[in-house]
Amino acid sequence: MKKRERVYAALDHNIPDRTPVDIQAVPEIWDKLFKHFNTAGMKTVMDKLEIDCAWVDPEVLRIPNKKDDDGFIIGWGGSRCRIVCNKFGEYLEIVHYATDGCETEEDIDRALKLPDLSNMDFTAVETACKEFDDYFLLGGFASSFYYPTLVRRMEDILIDMATRPELIHHLIKRCFDWHIEYHEKLLKAGNGRIDAMQMADDFATQLNLIMSIEMFRDFYKKPLSEYISLAKSYNAIPYMHCCGSAYHLINEFIDMGIRILDPVQTVAQNMQPELLKKEFGDRITFHGAGETQNILPNGTPDDVRDNAKMLSRVLGKNGGYIMTSCHNLQADVPLENVLAFYETDNRVM
Repeated sequence: MKKRERVYAALDHNIPDRTPVDIQAVPEIWDKLFKHFNTAGMKTVMDKLEIDCAWVDPEVLRIPNKKDDDGFIIGWGGSRCRIVCNKFGEYLEIVHYATDGCETEEDIDRALKLPDLSNMDFTAVETACKEFDDYFLLGGFASSFYYPTLVRRMEDILIDMATRPELIHHLIKRCFDWHIEYHEKLLKAGNGRIDAMQMADDFATQLNLIMSIEMFRDFYKKPLSEYISLAKSYNAIPYMHCCGSAYHLINEFIDMGIRILDPVQTVAQNMQPELLKKEFGDRITFHGAGETQNILPNGTPDDVRDNAKMLSRVLGKNGGYIMTSCHNLQADVPLENVLAFYETDNRVM
């Protein structure tokens, strides 16, 4: 089978010739792969690993980091960030949220500094769609909950949901309006070629949901449903990223029209592959599940192979699975484990 054909077979819950695979990794992992394969080309690496999916990466569309007078990086929406490092890599950390101290809708409107979409060049999407034309293409990062947490502290949002719901509805709408416009531009630039559009919201911890199902429905179901409608209007498959124990929302996602669930964090409560496949496997396609907390960073290559083979066998039974790591491969994953995970022998269902 060809790459896209293989993924679509899995999405239709037919049995492909082998489990389709994707790759998502932090820059430090890509640097290791570039060095290993003696190339600077992402597509060369992906072809070597026989990857079936490619992302229209929103990072290429963002304006390079700007700093304020105090040396802090200006993040999305006007929050201020700093770079923090560990022995493996570096990450951005928010040190001042844009809406800290905001008590009214007017305060939020004054505080938010949303990126100017007119400054963004979406021709990179057209280029990527042509370069990876034989791949199953995914794009986007539409958010109803996550991006509000980039401009307001999560604990404040959760408290306000209970005590000042109108304030959070307003914040969600401000972020939603930006995202809906961004993603329409993204899908237009793809010219019908983007196969799946991602929504990215972490509604769960590793033990349970962060909020009640009733609050999810009240605050977040409507904007997510509008993202889903936008994706479908461009023939893009709705794809949901929700870390942690998403179990109690999976039926909600399915009823809303979500067809792909990521990242399938199998160490979280009620997220065991066998349970997920039994309860939901004929109604949704799973994307992810490669165990990134213990096995990939700390296991042996044989441990990694065993995990990948199990996932392909269990989640890939009768289709309905795209194999990749549970969230991005982090900088502490040894190269030999990355290569072990992507061996084609692991993809037998």
